[in-house]
Formats: sequence, structure tokens, C-alpha cells
Amino acid sequence: MVFTDMLVCLDSYPDASSTTAVDQCARLAAALGEGVCAVAAHVRIPLKSNLIANLLLDLSDVARKEEARSLQNAQNVLERFVTSASVAGLAAPTTMIIRADLQDPSERIVQIARTRSLCLIPQERIDDGQASLAEAVIFGSGRPAVVFAAGDQAVVKGGLDTVVVAWDGGRAAARTVADAMPVLSRAGEVRIVSVLNDKPSVSAGSATDLVRHLAVSGISAVLDEIDGRGQEIGRCLTRHAQDCGADLLVMGAFGHSRAREFILGGATQSLLREPIVPVFLSH
Repeated sequence: MVFTDMLVCLDSYPDASSTTAVDQCARLAAALGEGVCAVAAHVRIPLKSNLIANLLLDLSDVARKEEARSLQNAQNVLERFVTSASVAGLAAPTTMIIRADLQDPSERIVQIARTRSLCLIPQERIDDGQASLAEAVIFGSGRPAVVFAAGDQAVVKGGLDTVVVAWDGGRAAARTVADAMPVLSRAGEVRIVSVLNDKPSVSAGSATDLVRHLAVSGISAVLDEIDGRGQEIGRCLTRHAQDCGADLLVMGAFGHSRAREFILGGATQSLLREPIVPVFLSH
């Protein structure tokens, strides 16, 4: 089992994804599956009509130059990805440049993600827009995503040796385990972690039936139970994943809508903003 139709989402504006981020995306994609397409945006910068301001500042010329810069950035990162993907052993990687509005570049990518098996989204800064993109893809596409902090040279050392699955018995966790089966089937070691003294629904032994379920599919898993009393759940999970030497943390993304906004659960928000280890998220 492998992911055969992955989407890699690279940044092009205001700054392009670094070569480190691009290279790590290629290695991670190779560890997760086979078929991959990388996408980057050629942004539109709309200008409100203001004749005086335009005459004084030539805003339209500035906007055209910035749009051209975003296109050049997109071309550069996609060219780099093709090279990196070939080095990582990915056959016939493809690329795509999309036109996207500066105010909401994620809308078009979410549409594309709905017909892909998995999205990979690198983050280099908290404010680089990739966290917002990840949130949009996870909650809007109906497909899973892997989010990771680019720049950590330990990301994807040489495969998925150890995968940690966060389990609370909830719907989002169950959906994510199903989505992550291609990952779990390839992992050298699978560890299920339940955090006790956090949710009333999680008690000692509550994840044993998940261990049984995975065994039916030929996946041998170890159960870890840790005390989360008085701790921030996101940090608790990432710390445990680090202690296990995990290459990937699998976790359900929790959130609920209010008007046009999504209110994220505490652990989801923490892991989207600071993915200390690569995180596989699904909703």
C-alpha cells in the first residue's frame, strides 16, 4: 500500500520555499509513496481604483512586478522539486503553476487537493501562510495532509522507521487511522499512544481494540499510555513522539465551524503552528 497521487504544496510569495524545504518534500514524498505533483502559485495582486495614488506611486507597476516575482519564484521552486524528486527516486514527478488571489491563495489548492490522495505542506515560519494553507486543506478538502517544519535536517532520515499514532477513540482519530493505512503498513514500527487524565473517554486499555484492528491488517503495534494531567496535549504528544524517535505522528484534526471560521482544538492548533515532528492530519 502506498500513496500514488500526492500533492506537494510549495510557497512562492512573498518568499519562495527554500531549497531545504523543497528537498525535504521530495524525500518525504518518496518515503510515503510514488506518484507526486508539486504545485505553486502565480499570485494576483488586485488594486483598488485610486487614480491619484496610482499616479503618485505607480502602484499598478509595483503590482505587476510583484506578480512577475511570484511567477519566477514558482518556476524556480518547481524546477528544484523535479530535480530533488528524481534524486529521491520518484519517477516522473509533475508540476503545476496555478493563478491564485493574494488574499486567499488556498482556495484553488483546496479544490485540487480534493482529487489527490495526500498533501504535503512544509512550514518554514509561523507567519509564512503555510499553516493557514494546511488548515484549509485539512478541513476543506476531505483529504489528509502531512505538515512539517522545514529546515530540520532530521526530517525523513531514510524512511518511516517509527510512526506514532495518537488515539483517543474519537471519530477524527478513527478517520485518520483509516487514511493513514498506507503509512502504517510501510512503517518499521507503529506505536499507539493514549493520553490518560485528559479526556474522560480515554482510559487505561481503551486503545487495545485498535491494536487488534491493525493486527488484522498485518500491522503489529505497541501501545503506550502516558499521563497528560495538567499538560498541554499538543506538546505532550510531540514530546512523546520525539522520545520514541518518531519519523511521523498520526493524529486526527479536531475543529468545528463558526460562521466562516474554524475553531481548532488545542492539540490541532498546536501541531499546525509548530509541527516539531512531521504530522499526518485528517478530519
